[in-house]
Amino acid sequence: MRKLILLVMVIMLSSFVLAGVGIKWGQESALINERGKTCMTYQVYNPWPEDTFVTIELSDELNEILTLQEVETKLVPADTASSEAIPIEFCFKVPRVYERDCWLFGSLICKQDCNEEQKIYSGEVSVKSVPSEINGGGSATQMAVSAPLNIKIKCNAHPRNFSLIYIIITLISLTIIGLILYKKYRKPKLERDKEKLKKIKKKIKKETHK
Repeated sequence: MRKLILLVMVIMLSSFVLAGVGIKWGQESALINERGKTCMTYQVYNPWPEDTFVTIELSDELNEILTLQEVETKLVPADTASSEAIPIEFCFKVPRVYERDCWLFGSLICKQDCNEEQKIYSGEVSVKSVPSEINGGGSATQMAVSAPLNIKIKCNAHPRNFSLIYIIITLISLTIIGLILYKKYRKPKLERDKEKLKKIKKKIKKETHK
């Protein structure tokens, strides 16, 4: 009975390691500007005797704050040694996470003082084997290896932005000027000339009586 259980375990383990990936990385943390976008590269190798297609996934802790923008899916051929590791890249965007003091609608005419502690989000980046996007080839056994990743978000302090007020003032001024010009020139030229002539006659009459 023990031999049978041992045999089953050996068979299960051998099928588990038929395909898989290894991962190498050069950094475990990244400093990124708030609302910034960045890309990171990991090195993937495959010491197993079967081709594997891999992609990048983020753990739930990072998925809550980061937005994946571009994720590669790559073929890692069988027997790819660690020294021949293939780069795989993923890009992500960081949202707004720090408080701002805004005058209008919570997002207009704002300033940012950066008085809060730096926001740091910790999780894992996983390189996961997936079926081929082209023909379903590659390993059918899904495996994943993970690397730790800390995202430090940089707060960018700035004074209150009055650009919107300047734009509104400019638009109001242009509207007023436009209404004045429209009121002045909406009448036919002949009628405008008559009004000018009438004003001139009044002025002449007034000067004559002095």
